[in-house]
Amino acid sequence: MTENIRRLFKLMDHNTKEEALVCLKKEFNLQNRKLIIDGWILGGLIPEAYQERTVKLFQNLLRKQQALKAK
Repeated sequence: MTENIRRLFKLMDHNTKEEALVCLKKEFNLQNRKLIIDGWILGGLIPEAYQERTVKLFQNLLRKQQALKAK
C-alpha cells in the first residue's frame, strides 16, 4: 500500500500536495512536515493503521484536483 501512497502523491500538483500535507497533519495530529514527506510518503514508513485512510484522502484530493482542471 505504501507504493500506492507514493504513486498518488506523485500525481498531485504543488497545491494539492500542500493540501495533502495539511490534511495529514490535521488527521493524524502531526507537526513535522519533513517526517510526513521523507519518512511516511517517500520512505514508506507510514504506520499501517494510517495507510488506508491516507489512500482515501489522497484519492479524494486527486479527484478535487482533476475537477478543478476540468473547469
